[in-house]
Amino acid sequence: MTEKEESIKEDSYSPKKSSHLTLEDIVSLANKIGLEYVKSKKDAEYYELMKASKRAEFMEKYDDGTKSEAKIRRLAEIDPGYIEFLEKLSAAKFESERLKIRYESYKNLFEARRSMLSYQKAEMTLL
Repeated sequence: MTEKEESIKEDSYSPKKSSHLTLEDIVSLANKIGLEYVKSKKDAEYYELMKASKRAEFMEKYDDGTKSEAKIRRLAEIDPGYIEFLEKLSAAKFESERLKIRYESYKNLFEARRSMLSYQKAEMTLL
C-alpha cells in the first residue's frame, strides 16, 4: 500500500501525510468526515431533545406522592441511569465537535492547496 493510500485509509490529519493528498483525495475525505459529522450532530441533538423527557422518566420513578417536586428532581438527577444518559449526551457532543474540527481542517487544507496550485500556475505563466 502506498503512503497516499495509507493516509486516506487512516484518515488522520497530519501535515506530513496530508502533503501527498490530491485535491480529489481531500474532497473525498472532507465528504466522508462531513457525513460522519452530520450523523454525530443528529445524535447529539437527539440526546439534547430527550434530556427533559429522560429527567421526567426518572422523576416518575421517585414520585410516591409524599415527596416534594424539588426532592423528586434531586433524586432523579443523581439516579445512575440519568447520569449514564448525561454521559452519553456529553460523549455525543464531544464526537460531534471532534468531527466538526476534522471536517473544517480538511476544508481549510483544500482551500490552501487550491490557492497554492493557483499560485504555482500563475507563476509558470510569468516564466
